[in-house]
Amino acid sequence: MRIRFKSDSFRRLFFEKLKESYSLSWKEIYTNFNIPKSTFDMYKSGVSCIPEELFTSFINRLGISLKEFSLSQVEKLSDNHGQIKGGKKAYTINFNKFEEGRRKGIVVNQNKTIKKFNFNIPLSLNICEVIGAFIGDGFFNCYKNKLYQVEFSGDNKLDLKYYEEKIIPFIQEIIPTLRPHIYFPKDKNAIRIVFYSKEFFCFLKDFLGFIPGKKSHSVFIPNKIIANKDFIYPTVRGIFDTDGCVFLDKRKKYKKIYPRITFQTVSKPLFEQLNHILSEKFNLYTRFNERRQIYIIEIYGINQVKYWMKIIGFSNQRHLDKIKMLQ
Repeated sequence: MRIRFKSDSFRRLFFEKLKESYSLSWKEIYTNFNIPKSTFDMYKSGVSCIPEELFTSFINRLGISLKEFSLSQVEKLSDNHGQIKGGKKAYTINFNKFEEGRRKGIVVNQNKTIKKFNFNIPLSLNICEVIGAFIGDGFFNCYKNKLYQVEFSGDNKLDLKYYEEKIIPFIQEIIPTLRPHIYFPKDKNAIRIVFYSKEFFCFLKDFLGFIPGKKSHSVFIPNKIIANKDFIYPTVRGIFDTDGCVFLDKRKKYKKIYPRITFQTVSKPLFEQLNHILSEKFNLYTRFNERRQIYIIEIYGINQVKYWMKIIGFSNQRHLDKIKMLQ
């Protein structure tokens, strides 16, 4: 589906508020969303309708009242709305040619099978942990409309076991035939877990609503998960397993090791979601680092860390090894 504003005045107001919420230049905004400048300008000017998933990402940046107002000021159109409108006009002009082309198309389509993916599957705790890992350290995109790539990255010494024993098997619960390509970049202490799969790409894009391309400033936990409390903590675990940190403060001013679980992100939507979720159970230390333009969440103290392990926990051994030092 695509989104069209009902009035030019509200469209201008909407983009003004969007820019205010990001505190970035227009160039930085469309770059972060991996949108060509010409395409973004057409959205701003009203020449083109906005894809629904992109519009959803936009309104997640705005206040609740403005969200509700936004949804009342737009209408949904089918993805091929422009094609239908133009096609009807062209059909009346070129009736005979259309009929000839249709007959040829019928013959071709008899021998052509279009592959469709059915993701009408129930979410599970394992799938949600994969989604969390993707939010933390994942990336996906389509190149030249034919190469579909989903990638996870990590430390080649500390994270390989986690991906081999947890994330890859969990992904294969969704698509059993999927096999990873594991790369070790030269001169880097890194690992890349890559899946070349249109099906996995469509699972992230169409089923969950993630936007291909750079996601660091705009990523958020999908509504399908937020709507079900049972799936929120496994997703949070995947996020912290991949992009979180366990820090053990051994300074002499503490009688015992003082632990902290920390998370940093440049995504304001993700920060706000995690802040809301975790503040219900934990006393958080949060702040925004102006110099680095990054949001920070910290859970501190032995009692809170023990409670984290009770209700959320870790699957990544790199974090579990540090937690063992507290016992």
